[in-house]
Amino acid sequence: MKLDISSLGNAIVDVQFSIEEDFVSKLEKMSIPKGSMTLIEAEEQSNLIKLLMAEYGNSKLSCGGAATNSIVAASNFGSKCHFSCRVKNDDLGIFYLEDLGKNNVLHSNRVSESDLSTGQSVIMVTPDAERTMCTYLGVSNLLSNDDLNKSAIKDSQYLFLEGYLVASESALEACFEASKVAKASGTKIAISLSAEAIINAFRDQMNSLIKQGCDILFCNESEARAFSQCEDVLEAEKSLREVSSQNLITLGKDGSRIWDGSKTETIKGFEAKAIDTNGAGDIFAGSVLHKICEGKDLKTAAKFGCYAASKQVEKFGPRLTESEYRKIKEEFS
Repeated sequence: MKLDISSLGNAIVDVQFSIEEDFVSKLEKMSIPKGSMTLIEAEEQSNLIKLLMAEYGNSKLSCGGAATNSIVAASNFGSKCHFSCRVKNDDLGIFYLEDLGKNNVLHSNRVSESDLSTGQSVIMVTPDAERTMCTYLGVSNLLSNDDLNKSAIKDSQYLFLEGYLVASESALEACFEASKVAKASGTKIAISLSAEAIINAFRDQMNSLIKQGCDILFCNESEARAFSQCEDVLEAEKSLREVSSQNLITLGKDGSRIWDGSKTETIKGFEAKAIDTNGAGDIFAGSVLHKICEGKDLKTAAKFGCYAASKQVEKFGPRLTESEYRKIKEEFS
């Protein structure tokens, strides 16, 4: 079966809270900067959830993970997608795999009997729509070559890798193997830098991943600066061109800057009443890859990505409903 996109990534269930600005000071005392993604251990996360529950009550539970959010968006727009991940044989793991199926994402994942639980991310959204994430990778941190579906990679137009995977030695090896399979079969490779904190903490690993081959690179401004180690965005853009055939830098409400291999162009953003930026970059990447797989040029794909992201930030949570994805596709067309 011919596929559009094959991906591997962390299987993370999001536990989302709306918090007030004054709670940020408590987070900072725990070395959790506002707007960041921080990796934490299970006990730390459990204590944080208890604190949030006491302060704000019930949370919203949803399936997340950066690459998964992108693949779910692409699938709902009409792309044929496959996703490889690792979950535990627990309630959250079963919930996660069932959710992939509901979104028409193919998978061949086995549930793990490890002592580690399915990964979770506590996502806290302040009134200014900024999201702060504290993630426990759990069994997802054990993602390895054993979880790859090489046939799916060979049969796809694109292999999509999330930068978060460089935090795990075995997951990074899986990325290397997936890239090797992709290059041997003519499958193009797209990579997301994922988070500034990941780039800074795992710089050598991130560089080694991208050196395996990168046709399209996704990042935001802070990630571009961190990766290039240049404060000037224009200099950062030059650095990205050296490691990828094409790249896209998201600019929040201002849209994105794209390099199509020959020229740089700014794609204007769309007006939105943002309440939650969680998942905006994910839907952007999924939307861009969907349009490229349809045969559209990078500029058109980036416009669609910006439009989809403008709709995502108006909703609470990292994903939209099936009808909302469909409406975006119809309106853009």
